[in-house]
Amino acid sequence: MIVQNEVSSGLDTLVAQYVGGELGHGMSVLMASYLTLSPEARQDVAALEKINGALLEEAEPADMNADALDQLMARLDEPEAPIAPKETSATSALNDDLPAPLRAFLAKPIEQARWRFAYPGVRHMELPIGDAGETVKLLKIKPGKAAPRHTHNGMEATLVLRGVFRDGERVYERGELAVADHDVQHRPRAEGEEDCICLAVTDGALRFTDTLGRMARDFFTL
Repeated sequence: MIVQNEVSSGLDTLVAQYVGGELGHGMSVLMASYLTLSPEARQDVAALEKINGALLEEAEPADMNADALDQLMARLDEPEAPIAPKETSATSALNDDLPAPLRAFLAKPIEQARWRFAYPGVRHMELPIGDAGETVKLLKIKPGKAAPRHTHNGMEATLVLRGVFRDGERVYERGELAVADHDVQHRPRAEGEEDCICLAVTDGALRFTDTLGRMARDFFTL
């Protein structure tokens, strides 16, 4: 079961890392989508940016390494992040309730997209926008269905785009973000009358702790 203070701590960490530019591309898209849907999160980010700006003004100048220019030029030669496909009017019309940072990477309306089987009642669609070590997926969970019980080797952030899901004692609705790590063992379950669609980003493999999860791991690429 997720403990509330653990969730808050993980979310606070993600917000701080987003402001500091420390997140991978996939997690950054998720956080930008979260900020689009959450006025409270935007206020938190604005406060952190103000604090960081004040600290930067007070910081003493630091000497640069002799090879700083070479390091910068090497980074400029690194592969660029995936370019978002051009959004068509048809894509925009059916995805207009989705946050713009995510919608920019959808080549077609999600109603027309190819969803793959993950578990009974759960389908997924992987998005090729994560950095090395990141997995970025859209999940579609039918009401009353749940993912197998699992924990994590890294961090998992799940943003609700449509519908509702329950994780332990906490219910997450549209625009809310659930954060879990290796200390959390859980089994999120969709509730309500409509499919729950989420954007989920992980930076480490899931570890399944029940029979259904281990069977799914053996027979499907998740």
